[in-house]
Amino acid sequence: MQERSAVTHLRWIFSLFRWPLRREPRLLLVRPDRIDWNPSLPPLTVMVDGRSIFYTVKGEGEPIVLIHGFGAGMWVWENQVEALSRSHRVYALDLIGHGSSDRPRISYTPEAYLHFLKGFLDGVGIRKATLIGNSMGGGIAWGMAILFPERVESLILIDCAPPDVLKQVKNNSFLTLVSIKRLPLLPKLVIASRDRRSIKQVLEECVFDRRKITPEVLDRQYQLLRIEGTTWVLYSTLKNAEDALIFKDQLSNISVPSFLIWGEKDLIFPLSVAECLRQAIPGSILKVIEKSGHIPMWETPEEVNEAILSFLRTK
Repeated sequence: MQERSAVTHLRWIFSLFRWPLRREPRLLLVRPDRIDWNPSLPPLTVMVDGRSIFYTVKGEGEPIVLIHGFGAGMWVWENQVEALSRSHRVYALDLIGHGSSDRPRISYTPEAYLHFLKGFLDGVGIRKATLIGNSMGGGIAWGMAILFPERVESLILIDCAPPDVLKQVKNNSFLTLVSIKRLPLLPKLVIASRDRRSIKQVLEECVFDRRKITPEVLDRQYQLLRIEGTTWVLYSTLKNAEDALIFKDQLSNISVPSFLIWGEKDLIFPLSVAECLRQAIPGSILKVIEKSGHIPMWETPEEVNEAILSFLRTK
């Protein structure tokens, strides 16, 4: 593991030095008039604190909100919207600073994400919802249950970030950023210098079956990360990640039904993180998905969808 980590560090440093020679221009944010991974879904926006948040919705019934993770977008839920919308009204959004949502130059603290999500719920008229979050999105979900419990019906946390995220993360790419986090400007430069190769490495760390990271999937994520302002969003989120520690002792205050789903082969947050969260959140239960990584809802959707629907029927 240490050898692989050292190789990753060297690759990212080499990428940083090559960056000025092959830097691609940043893209202006142009919202799509169709959602490529499901053209039947409406591309919608809602204003939250003067910023446009991109989202889609389908189905009728009790609301579900799907919350993606750090640097990702709503596309990671492409295999859930149809399945869950048969019994629920399903919202999938691009978080502030991500996907096709606005990227204001603000401090991307945990509380900033929480307040923007609350603003999204207000903006689309959701009084109370089941929150399903992956990775950082799972951290935002349990944070909502702590800060705004009246807005949360239940929680489904998929390989979610714990409060002590920087101490618990294990994948080489993120460990590189954590190791240089306190050096002036270097983390920002490393994030800005990422190319297709480094993005592919990050995506491959998110799955058990690397064959699933096709050129089309890589291009989908790479184009989102080229949008102007993304570097600041990711840098600021990393810089402020330790602020989530203030919520650690409050996990025991969560009172809504809570379900943890975890990929057995998660390289980012191993199963030990899931077990700590299960013990910290009262009454929570844990389902492990075999032969799946950090984004099991995308990699192994049949098993995850079945687990989600079973929980929703019995909560």
